Amino acid sequence: MAKDKFAPKPLNDIIAGLSGRLSSYAGKSQALDKQQTLLTEFLSPNLAEKCRVSNYKDGTLTIEAVSASIALRLNYLKMDMQSHFRGNGLAELGQIKIIANPQSSQRLSKNNPDQMANATLAKKLPMSEQTSDYLNAIAQNAPPSLREKLERLAQHGKKTK
Repeated sequence: MAKDKFAPKPLNDIIAGLSGRLSSYAGKSQALDKQQTLLTEFLSPNLAEKCRVSNYKDGTLTIEAVSASIALRLNYLKMDMQSHFRGNGLAELGQIKIIANPQSSQRLSKNNPDQMANATLAKKLPMSEQTSDYLNAIAQNAPPSLREKLERLAQHGKKTK
């Protein structure tokens, strides 16, 4: 009889097939966490919160920076950083690759509760009546589709009173 490929599989079979991959992911995650700790030790606290270790493969350590200017600053520190990593157990490190990735700032901000608090505070601040008046003045000369949106936005300033 032919095996039914759509038949449900026992959970033990599925977990047995994944256990090797899951353990390798866990090992890589722990290694990246250790490398992130080494990076944080090397850099100043202000600079360390703007970058993260994203990958280590074949002797190449990849670091993501939130902007090109931060990436440039890290490039100046690359040789000293490489010596620091080699001295702390990563002897096979051949090169450090630094990438500017603005989207990494979203991942980094999830870990930083202070930035989250500032973002929620900014959402709670009311719009002033003067800002509302400015938006209405701009709306007078705007195209109809934009005028409608600006006037709707200006209404938020009128509601605060």
